[in-house]
Amino acid sequence: MHLLIFFAGIIGLVFFLGITEACAQVSKTLIDINTASEKELEEIKGVGPATAKKIIAGRPYKSIDDLKKAKIPDKTIESMKPYVKVGAAPAAAPTAVETKPGVPAKAVSDSKQATPAKPAAPPVAVKEAAKEAPVKAPAEKVKVSTKAHAREKARVPSKLAPGQKININTATKEELEALPDVGPVKAQAIIDGRPYKVPEDVMKVKGIKEGTFSKIKDYIVVK
Repeated sequence: MHLLIFFAGIIGLVFFLGITEACAQVSKTLIDINTASEKELEEIKGVGPATAKKIIAGRPYKSIDDLKKAKIPDKTIESMKPYVKVGAAPAAAPTAVETKPGVPAKAVSDSKQATPAKPAAPPVAVKEAAKEAPVKAPAEKVKVSTKAHAREKARVPSKLAPGQKININTATKEELEALPDVGPVKAQAIIDGRPYKVPEDVMKVKGIKEGTFSKIKDYIVVK
């Protein structure tokens, strides 16, 4: 009797170990839908290239029924169950922070948060120079203009010879400049306004009004 019980125990142990090993073997052959390649998925019954791509696109899965989220038909899921398992999803690789060679990551972070500094105010000396510069330029222009005017006045005779009269219809520019209060500009304007019928017509010239005419009327004639 004891021997019978002993042999029964041995047979039971062997049977249990066989079942355990068989289960382990089956577990090893099951395909993990979270990590399997497209080619491995295509080896599952009822899974083609299109379905394999959908499975990969819908990862990760917590259970086989989650394949519905990847739009896998229920019929296909049922046919897959004996051949697949759901393992832990692979951890996502940490996103690398792109930094320039030789620059620490902390320095890059600080540079992003740093507020750009406002440009420094110009020194007082520069401000003063900027204020004075525009004043000096016009002064030099006035000086040059005054000298040029003085040279022009020097070229114009102070008065005509006694009794000398100028025909404003034929006189040259230099002769017209000899008239009182007539410079190069007015002389050219008189030439441009020719011909004149009477001396008074010269007042039609721009810049020659009654004041100027009263000074030159005794020195001009019209012929």
